[in-house]
Amino acid sequence: MRLKKRECNDEAFFDEVFEKAEDLALAMKAGDYPYVVPVNFVQEKVNDVRRIYIHCAREGRKIDLLREDARVAFMLHADVEIDREHSTTAYKCLCGTGKAAIVEDTEEKGRALDAIAMRYQARCHVPARPEDIERVAILRIDVESLSGKRRPRKTA
Repeated sequence: MRLKKRECNDEAFFDEVFEKAEDLALAMKAGDYPYVVPVNFVQEKVNDVRRIYIHCAREGRKIDLLREDARVAFMLHADVEIDREHSTTAYKCLCGTGKAAIVEDTEEKGRALDAIAMRYQARCHVPARPEDIERVAILRIDVESLSGKRRPRKTA
């Protein structure tokens, strides 16, 4: 990172960005160019191990790409504020890498689906009904690396 003063790699910062971010940009290998898609997500942290859960359709490009190569990258951002007067932007962001897996365990799928629904205050059944769990795919990203960066808002 060029400007070390903006680097922020402590766990509290990561937790804050994961909590505040509205969505997650997920990047996968797709031939010569990456495929990036915004997704709803929820993070789970157990014994300092971070996992990210995403729900998606049971078939499609995302699933096909992850079956070919489970390595992913992702980015989240929060507290973005454009300062037009100073031609700059305040933000908090983090980038990470990990390995994705399609969750097959029904209990884990149900817990993840419930956690996503609660995070986004979705108007769906919680706990998830068996037919809802069967209808969707749940992806789990086992996070391998994180790096954070922030640019605080300019004060007058």
